[in-house]
Amino acid sequence: MPAIASLEDLKRLDGDIQELKKQHPDVCSKIAQIIKKNRKIGYRNFCKLFLGERTPEQLKSGEK
Repeated sequence: MPAIASLEDLKRLDGDIQELKKQHPDVCSKIAQIIKKNRKIGYRNFCKLFLGERTPEQLKSGEK
């Protein structure tokens, strides 16, 4: 399934990611390991938890 985002947005995000990896390779490696280990949980849930937008309890209950 192709990405919904535009090619320009994807390229911009990729550039941001590559720059962050150059600046903080160890942290990025640890985050990548966490994502891979918890892939079944889903990227949206990961992002909401990582950004502090939801707690695990809010995600489970569907609460906003």
